[in-house]
Amino acid sequence: MPPHKNNRISQQQIARELGVSQALVSMVLNGRRSGISQESFDRIWKYALEHGYTPRGMKVDLARPPDNTHRTVGYILRAPLQLATKSNFFSYVHHGLHDKLTEADIRTVFLGGETDLNADQLVEFIDSQPSLIGLVVMGELDEAFMKTLLRVRKPVVYTSARYPGRCHSVISNQTQSANQLVEHLIHLGHRSFAWLGGDEGRSRNRDRKNAVLEALARHGLGIESKAQVDLSDADRREGTQAAAAIFRSNRRQLPTAWICMTGLMARGAINLLLQNQIRVGRDVSVAAFDLTRVCTEEHPTITSAFAEPTKVGEEAGRIVLAASEDPSYPLHEITLPSVLEVRESTGAPPPVRVKKALPAKSKTA
Repeated sequence: MPPHKNNRISQQQIARELGVSQALVSMVLNGRRSGISQESFDRIWKYALEHGYTPRGMKVDLARPPDNTHRTVGYILRAPLQLATKSNFFSYVHHGLHDKLTEADIRTVFLGGETDLNADQLVEFIDSQPSLIGLVVMGELDEAFMKTLLRVRKPVVYTSARYPGRCHSVISNQTQSANQLVEHLIHLGHRSFAWLGGDEGRSRNRDRKNAVLEALARHGLGIESKAQVDLSDADRREGTQAAAAIFRSNRRQLPTAWICMTGLMARGAINLLLQNQIRVGRDVSVAAFDLTRVCTEEHPTITSAFAEPTKVGEEAGRIVLAASEDPSYPLHEITLPSVLEVRESTGAPPPVRVKKALPAKSKTA
């Protein structure tokens, strides 16, 4: 019996119902046509749409391949995000993109994740689709993949990353976010800081960390090397690992203000602090570069600063639409303003306990 239309059907279920491989279903739903018969392609999409298929983690308007009757904008995600984006940041970005393009009666279509796609085949596919008017990239791609992708003959908008002089981009003002977080924490009285970073080697980690260090330097402050941790990913697990590393390296005196590269890392760090009976917002304050619901869905809520992610999507939609209509449209690099949201995770540092000197012994006559 087929799944109810209101329930999300998985690719595995589609494959089982149609008697085909899950790999074939995945390729078709990622928009691939090479080596796939038109009959199989149409059959899989027809079944998927009739049974309410949508990619996990995204509220996609119509998850269907481009056709020749309706204009579409494709989007892809960097590895290892896929569509189950745990922070939901790119769900917000897609929501803004969808809303902006819907005004012009344009649909969005998910083309796949970086690790699922062949860049050369993707370029060929995009250029072969007359109705596909442009591409939005969500997250920082591997440089070689991005260089190949930019051979496409249609507008490309990079979100949350930049490729100066090569394509359009929409990013948050990282420097402003860092300044807002640092100024807030210093105003509360903090002078001892830690950095919890992820996605080591990618520009967003480097840009955010450098912006924090520069903001602190303007106040004559810094972060000791033993209070700086950079890991390969930026999820809750990495936040917990980074917090544990700071514990190990700062046993005698923990920094009182921790700045995290993402809200997910902040949430993981907070979990470890609470497990060790450290009062968040009192003993240690935690803040993050983020503006998604991960900062508000649990207590303590997290103080954060970033551009509104739906506006990132809206700007990407505006640019790709304008560039698709005007071949001479100049490259745009948009930096959106950051918003600071003060929440429960930050407060004044605990008072420094000063040992009272013992009274001097009186001399006897």
